Amino acid sequence: MVELRSDRLELRMLDVGDAEFVEILYANTEVTRTLLRIQRALSTEEAREFCQKPAAECGDYRFGAALRAGGRLIAVGSVGAHTEVPGGVSIGYSVLPEYWGRGLGTELAALLVKFAVAVLGVAEIRATTLDENPASARVLEKLGFAARGAGATEIDSRGVERRVTRWVLDRRSARWPSSAEQRARTDRFGAGRSA
Repeated sequence: MVELRSDRLELRMLDVGDAEFVEILYANTEVTRTLLRIQRALSTEEAREFCQKPAAECGDYRFGAALRAGGRLIAVGSVGAHTEVPGGVSIGYSVLPEYWGRGLGTELAALLVKFAVAVLGVAEIRATTLDENPASARVLEKLGFAARGAGATEIDSRGVERRVTRWVLDRRSARWPSSAEQRARTDRFGAGRSA
């Protein structure tokens, strides 16, 4: 199995024991305002279901991101089948606000890309950011994603139309960075100082 670790984070599959963390994460309005699919706090039962559903059933591999120093969960990340791209996936991530601006979102997204490539063998990875969330866009730029469909709109889970940018990282194109290039990009942008 591929080791899903960075300098500061370690990813592991979510389980029912993580439900309390998921409930706390998505009860935070600073977090949910940055998302399309979750705009409200999850109930205890919904958080348990979120943590327990196998990838085959829900279409997502859901990870908890823990600090390697101390093991505290600080984020959730997912890799899910992309319905419009056969053989492609979408990634998503949510980080506790007290950890924003430290480069941990970039480390988490890089680990999700690593899982998608090394474990699932995908050729294309997609992501969507809200236009009002430039920090998440910077995370994807640092990893070599290219903006596609800037200024598009999607309907969020409340039924509200939101402006989004769709992003693509494609192994078949010249834009696919090597591991060394990804590390250099992260270092160049200061892994400890950014989204």
